[in-house]
Amino acid sequence: MVRSLLFRVNNILSEGKLTVQEKEDIKTFLSDIPRELLDVPNIDFYSAESDINLLTGLCKGIAADRSLSEEEIRYLNWWLRQNSTLKNNYPGKDLYKLVKEILADKVVTEEESRRLYNAICAFSGANLDDGVVEGLSTRLPCDEIDSIDFSGSTFCLTGTFLCGNRSVISKRIVDAGGDIKDSITKKINYLVVGTLSSKAWRFSAHGRKIEKAISYRDELLTGIKIITEDDLIRFLPAS
Repeated sequence: MVRSLLFRVNNILSEGKLTVQEKEDIKTFLSDIPRELLDVPNIDFYSAESDINLLTGLCKGIAADRSLSEEEIRYLNWWLRQNSTLKNNYPGKDLYKLVKEILADKVVTEEESRRLYNAICAFSGANLDDGVVEGLSTRLPCDEIDSIDFSGSTFCLTGTFLCGNRSVISKRIVDAGGDIKDSITKKINYLVVGTLSSKAWRFSAHGRKIEKAISYRDELLTGIKIITEDDLIRFLPAS
């Protein structure tokens, strides 16, 4: 997410002058980010998925200062005990088991606190050392990649992008040697999912593209890779 935001800011500043309109646009954009990330349509707030979202948010909150106090650990234990669905099923079950083990002797050591902190970061997708707290891509069936071959590859973009308009992103891909298509076909090499859409992909129109790409990848074995906006920005050649 930080890379994507930096990409957008650098694009605005590339001409060496910040206009009043560009300043207002970026102010509006920054204020829209929290609402876009949290505004997930058509979700049943009493569903198992909503419970997991609440647990994820709680975990990110108590891990925000990069450590866990005994009070926070006991609160997490109490919170999980109140939610039988989470504490008895994956992924809350494993977290609850670890919390119970730590509290079993009624003493929380520094090593135990660190072990639970690492488990919480892994569960929630929070990587505070890298400035990543949303972990959005972990909710998507994305491929782990070490590089992107832009030359001769075909890309399809879906969702809302944090780093800027699709036209800007498309131009950068084309400049790097890639091609852009509007829909998923068997010839697509990469489907790129925008950061601001990742959280709600199952409930949005762009989720159909993702589902189609999954079927091509996992059933038809076309070789298509589903990647995040952050992956794209990470490997795009400098302009």
